[in-house]
Amino acid sequence: THDPLRHVDLTVPERTWVRVESGADADIWLITWPVGSSTGWHDHGSASGAFVVLTGALTEYVWTGVATATTLSTSVREFDGSHVHDVVNHGPQAAVSLHAYAPSLAAMTRYELVRGRLQVTSVEQRETW
Repeated sequence: THDPLRHVDLTVPERTWVRVESGADADIWLITWPVGSSTGWHDHGSASGAFVVLTGALTEYVWTGVATATTLSTSVREFDGSHVHDVVNHGPQAAVSLHAYAPSLAAMTRYELVRGRLQVTSVEQRETW
């Protein structure tokens, strides 16, 4: 009965996110992706999760010692707490995705690709979002 796209502004020039539900055990976020936007390499702390692309398409680069890419549109992508990825909108239009994390998202580790290896650059705590 709730339309998650009702208040989405697809003309915003930066990637935006809003927590649409939150509880002790889970978070749900709606993310808007302008063309060319990216998360950068990151993990979700100890949280497992899933996301679905609601409009447009996103490319997910997954790190397993090498980067592999999958383009996603309307399919659900699940991952565990050890998942490291970069999500990018390479498409011709803005995209919107819905993300769920359990337990509740408390921290994200940021990485940089240096000489073929990922190196930790920072750990962001929930208070900074």
